[in-house]
Formats: sequence, C-alpha cells, structure tokens
Amino acid sequence: MDAIRNQSDPSFSVDLKHALVWVARALDYVGVDDIHHNHRVAYIAYECSKQLQWDVKQQEFAFFAGLIHDCGVSQTTEHTELVAKLNPDHVKVHCIAGFQALNSCNLLAKFAPIILHHHTHWQQLEQTELSCFEKDMAALIFIADRLDFFRAECANVKHPDLITLKKHDIIRSLKKNSGSTFRPDYVDALCTLVEKDGFWFAMEPENIEALPLGFSHLDWLQKDLSLHDLVQLGRFIAGIVDAKSPFTYQHSRKVAELCLYLAKGMALTKRTSQMLYVSGLVHDVGKLRTPDEILHKEGPLTSEEYIHIKRHTIDTEIALKMVFPCSKIGEWASNHHEKLNGSGYPYNKTDQDLDLPSRIIAVADIFQALSQNRPYRERLEAKEILEIMWAMVEKGELDHAVFAYLEQNIDECYELSVNENIDNSLLDARHKSSPEPESRLNQDIKV
Repeated sequence: MDAIRNQSDPSFSVDLKHALVWVARALDYVGVDDIHHNHRVAYIAYECSKQLQWDVKQQEFAFFAGLIHDCGVSQTTEHTELVAKLNPDHVKVHCIAGFQALNSCNLLAKFAPIILHHHTHWQQLEQTELSCFEKDMAALIFIADRLDFFRAECANVKHPDLITLKKHDIIRSLKKNSGSTFRPDYVDALCTLVEKDGFWFAMEPENIEALPLGFSHLDWLQKDLSLHDLVQLGRFIAGIVDAKSPFTYQHSRKVAELCLYLAKGMALTKRTSQMLYVSGLVHDVGKLRTPDEILHKEGPLTSEEYIHIKRHTIDTEIALKMVFPCSKIGEWASNHHEKLNGSGYPYNKTDQDLDLPSRIIAVADIFQALSQNRPYRERLEAKEILEIMWAMVEKGELDHAVFAYLEQNIDECYELSVNENIDNSLLDARHKSSPEPESRLNQDIKV
C-alpha cells in the first residue's frame, strides 16, 4: 500500500486548442452512427470564413465555434432529430442548453451568445441585439451546420466521396433558402466551395483535427491550462454527460467530490487529489456514445446491450488521450469499473495494475450510484450501501483501506453524495417526460 500511496505526481501540459478538440470528440459520440458532425461544421465554417476573406483571428474563432456548437446536445434522439429536416422541432432546447453550459465556463463564455443563436434564421438574427461579430459568427455556424444536414440528406452509403455527385442538388438547396434562412453572401461563398471536389474529399476527421495545430493568432488558445482551468472544462463536460440520462443527474460532479474527499483522507498530495477530481468529472464521458434506448432501458440488459455499456470506459479512455497525453487523469477515469480481483472491465486489471487513485474512483463511483435518488427507487440509506460494498470488499473487488476510510466518514461522504445544491444549468430544460428504467441494483454497481 505504501508503494501505491507514495506515487509521484503526474504531470501534464494541455492548451485550450487541444482541449476543445477533445470536447468535440466527446460531443461527436452523441451521434453514435453519424459521428464527426461537430468536426465537419468546424471545417465548413473555417473554409467558408477563408472564402469570405475574414481576418485570420475570425477564421480561427469560427473553427472552434463550429467544433463545440452542439455542446447542448447530449442524447442520440436529439442528434437524430437535428439531422432529420432543415428546420427541426424544439431546436431551441439544445441552443439554450449549450448557451447555459458555455456561459457558466469562463474559458468558453465568449462562445455562448453565438451558440444560443446558431439555429436562428438570418432574417430573425438581424433583429437581435447581438454584436456584429456575434451575428456574423452565428449566421456562419448556422449555414455550416445546415450544409452538413444537406450532405447527410444526399450522402450515398456506398462511399462518402460520392457526395460530389450531389453537389448541384446541395447548391440548389442553399440558394433556395438564401436571404431568408441563410445570409446571402455566405450562400455564395459556400456554393463556390461546394463546387470543388477537394472541399469534400478533405472533410476527414484526421485532417480537421490537424488544422488547429497551425493556429497561432488567438493568444488565449495558446496558453497551457492550469488545474483550475481543467476543472472548469471538466465541469463543463460533466454537465453534458449528466444531462444525457435522467438517472445520472449530477453523478459525475458527485463522483468527483467524493474522489477529492477520499484522496485527501488517504493522504494523496494536493495536486494528485485535484487531478483525481478532474478524472471524476470526466470518467463517464464515453457514455455519450451509449445509445439512449440502452441507457434508459427498463429492466435488465441483455448480454448484447451490456456490451454497449461496457464499451463506455474505452470511449472515455480514447477521448481523454488527446487532452491528457502524459497524465494519469485519463487512465484513472477509464479504470473506474476495474476490480482488484480481475472481475472488472474493460481490461480485467488486478490489484497489481491499479494504483490508489484508480481504487478511489472505483469506490466513489459505486457509492454515488447507490446513494443517488433514482425515479424508480428511493436512494439507498448509508447502512444499506455499506453492506453491499463490504460484500464487494470481501470478494476482493474493492480496496479495503479506501472502503474503511469511507466507512469511518460515512456521514460526510453520504452528505456529499446526496446534496443537490449544485448548479448544473445544462439539465434545466431536459428529462421532464423521459421513460425511466426499473430498479436494477446490479446495474447501479456495474454501469
């Protein structure tokens, strides 16, 4: 245990450019089968801004605005509706959710007014009180977003490059909505781009993620992020993840708080404790890729459905590798379902592979799930939770020392886990009539 406890503090160096690409990767998980929508909108907006001969700073800003424009979308059903028709129903819900999430994150607040209006038609947008820059940017993100809708509408499933055979249909659709839905000069610029085969062939996620590596004109994107900055981004992502399902309300934030409390109690350094807090915030980011119908299913999961659930840890690991390439943050996050006796997932790690932070996040995740108030059952009392978790300790699944500290401080831990006084504005407009699963105690522990 001493070898585990006295580990050196992991280090990292992350700039906001890489972090925003990571955010886009996470958001693109929501599409499940139609991924990389945010990437494509970023690329389209950037190429259009160049065609319009915008200032370089505005071009770079347009790319990142496109990259995170759908940060208010957490559910696959929402994504499906957005690509179903030109003017989707209830489109303002995700615009408002995205605005609230961005506005509460100081690092990203400058994007908030643009995202609020990224589905506002050009005629209506002119009447708003936005600044000229915000109107220009919102109109650009809107037309870029809808161009990707036209692409999806015309796409041939045999090969994406065959979209070039449909470019005249797409141009007709753009021109049909010029002056009312879309800003006319943006339509002209995009029509010029749509004509070029290379515009479509270069619309690949690998190429798109490489573009911002050369950006250097926005100083605020260049600086390395502090731990405080990473906490802001972590909370931003946690809000999106927790909004995906009505029965994971505040789960990520609570797991993070429990991780921090347990880490301090287990004598980890302040820096390591803070990094573990960030891991707790983002540990379930891979669930954005889990189909809604599985995550919300009533009753037990089939073996096939459970495979989809188990995959979320790998999706978390993949998404976090970019933003935390030299850090333990992603590893700890993806270890939250591993067990000391090798019965966990996704890698069946054992006690030899799991350091103390990994053991802490596993305990925190299970404790929070069991103490969470679910629509299909009241939250379990502290005594009931301890009985369930003690059985897991006896089976060699959970760390005895971490559990012992949790048990010794059960009142404080339980209060941390059930206290609902956390402002998570992304959740305000959601889940008023979603179907809820039945009580699944085993799923609470495993998922």
